[in-house]
Amino acid sequence: MHHLLSALTWDPQLRGYLIALAAILAFPGSVYLLLATNMGAKIGFLLAVAGLSGWMMTLGIVWAVFGIGMRGNEPTWKVKEVITGDVARSTVPVIGGFPKGWTKLPPGNAELADAQAAADAVLAPSATPTPGKEASTSSTPAFQSPFKTTADYVTVTGYRKGGDNSLFAIRKHKFFLRHSAHYDVIQVRPALNQTGGPGGAPPRAIADPSQPITSVIMERDLGTLRLPQTMLALFSGVIFAVTCYALHRRDKEIMAVRQQQPAPA
Repeated sequence: MHHLLSALTWDPQLRGYLIALAAILAFPGSVYLLLATNMGAKIGFLLAVAGLSGWMMTLGIVWAVFGIGMRGNEPTWKVKEVITGDVARSTVPVIGGFPKGWTKLPPGNAELADAQAAADAVLAPSATPTPGKEASTSSTPAFQSPFKTTADYVTVTGYRKGGDNSLFAIRKHKFFLRHSAHYDVIQVRPALNQTGGPGGAPPRAIADPSQPITSVIMERDLGTLRLPQTMLALFSGVIFAVTCYALHRRDKEIMAVRQQQPAPA
């Protein structure tokens, strides 16, 4: 017993299993116990499962609509290629004819800032560590960057292409059946070596026009933010429908038996 209690104090996984088991026994188990004592074991089980699955289906729908609860992977930018010089040398097919057909992102755009943060992680990997990603760095492809820190370059501009294909729109809100592939290109140039006055603020970074442009080509991974909630709602909905159908069949059988019985004298 002493060793068992010691294991519970340090092993969070074992404690989590026991807490989940105790919660199932205490809450759904107590409801089933009350229903079984009043309506029988079979009917009590069907009623308890129908109530629990119906509540889980409703919860999953609410989570999926608002993107909360049991969330999946967040949308991220996946770097496809880093090219210094002529971007036409890219092996990514969507770059053909660049920048024709691409939309230029204005300064201060939210998408440009989000894509810039992903590009910084590749252009200056040693200066922009990603928390919680240490274990996955070996599986990500390595890109050659001419920079060491984010102060070595200045963002020139950014472009986007795709990510639309809306089904219909109501005012400013668009509804999508399936998003088209979404690409961004972030272009940077080396910063000029500048020296500020003694005791003054450092000068603003300026791109060196004589240096080649480095382009970071990225594709948007939409992630699976609402997939767990949707699957929970679908799975719970199937169980809810099966249990309700079983209860409905039982009611019809009882009504048929009552109609066959002779009326009292």
